[in-house]
Amino acid sequence: MSKILGVIKTLATRRLNLAFDRIPLTCTHVSGKKLRTWFLTELSYLMKTRRSLSLPTHLQIETTNRSNLRCPVCHVVTDGKPKGFMSFRDFRKIIDEVGDFLLLLNLWGWGEPFLNPDIHKMIRYAGDRGIKTITSTNGHFFGDAEAADMIIDSGLDALIVALDGADSETYEKYRRGGDFDRVVKGVETLVRRKNERSSPSPFINLRMLVTCENEHQVPKVRDLARNIGVDAMSIKTLNSFDNEKDGRGLIPRSRKYRRFRYDDTGEPVRGQNSCKKLWNHPTIYWDGTVVPCDYYTGSEFALGNVFHDGPGFAEIWFGGKYRKLRSRFRSRELAGLRCEDCALNFADLKKSTLPVFHVR
Repeated sequence: MSKILGVIKTLATRRLNLAFDRIPLTCTHVSGKKLRTWFLTELSYLMKTRRSLSLPTHLQIETTNRSNLRCPVCHVVTDGKPKGFMSFRDFRKIIDEVGDFLLLLNLWGWGEPFLNPDIHKMIRYAGDRGIKTITSTNGHFFGDAEAADMIIDSGLDALIVALDGADSETYEKYRRGGDFDRVVKGVETLVRRKNERSSPSPFINLRMLVTCENEHQVPKVRDLARNIGVDAMSIKTLNSFDNEKDGRGLIPRSRKYRRFRYDDTGEPVRGQNSCKKLWNHPTIYWDGTVVPCDYYTGSEFALGNVFHDGPGFAEIWFGGKYRKLRSRFRSRELAGLRCEDCALNFADLKKSTLPVFHVR
């Protein structure tokens, strides 16, 4: 009954509260088309339909798969895939097709979004269509007032900044090639310019990926976040299962910072994958490749390409490959799929991101 009342309230007020990755985002004055899309995508997931009843309300676009760092559990380091940038022209093509349906766009993938020279134009273009925008960065690209102003002027709604330590030595154990002082200065500059301009956005979340090498510094990073004046600080738990070679050795000693529970043999305890992304949150890589989510890194899992296959995204979304994948997911026929060994299959799913500490 409470869910039904919630739907009625949303439709009546045209207001939606999105809690993406524990970051609060509120959509107001939502158009009738977007409300209808939201209702139909929720219904599609609830019924686990083979053919989604509508285009998605959430979309992930990778602006680039290039990175300036070499983090040990990141696919950019080892995937051997061609590297490049999505052009603004190609980005605009996607938004022109699906923008009237979207509520949220997250602009990141396996690279550093701010390496793409068109990132600010992309954010603005999406925002002008009434789409909430969020991106994640390693924080090396807004060290002066001009760069900070470009982010604010773009209209970005939320920004996640990775800071995995309270000093250079600890931080650079994971963020290899990174510069701790540069990141801190950049965040300080962005916060200062945001305050000087009395800008409500972007919501700045300082995020710490916790490993056995930095877990002792969680309180110090929280204090640092408070001193800088960001809006929130959050803890990201390590997805060690995604990269056994390097990830297992980084598992935190403290159970409260572990994403999974482990059995006596050291294997993660399997649970039930309740993912919604097949019905509401696809990923488009920089080259136009459409995949169910960014865990699907291999070309063998591609569902199509928005730049090369037919008229565009809708044909892929409603097409045979997506229908077959949804059907297999619904019937739990996951053998050979990335869904089979996805982190969402394992216990303590709610610990992917631990509760956010609001510091302002």
